[in-house]
Amino acid sequence: MFETERVLRVGRNLAIYAVGVGLLVVAALGLADAIELSTAVAAPLFVAGLLLVLIVHEYFGGPV
Repeated sequence: MFETERVLRVGRNLAIYAVGVGLLVVAALGLADAIELSTAVAAPLFVAGLLLVLIVHEYFGGPV
C-alpha cells in the first residue's frame, strides 16, 4: 500500500512538472519568435509554466 501511494505521488509530481516545463518551452519559443505565437499568449503561458514548476518544488517536495 505504501509503495503504491509513493509511486502515484511521484507520477503526479512528474506529470505536473512535465506540463509546466512544456508550457515554459512553448512560451520561450514564442517569445523568441521561433514559432508563430503572439506575445499576449506567450507571456501568460510562461508565467503559468513557472508557477506549475514552483508548485511542484515548493508544495509537493520536488518532482521525485
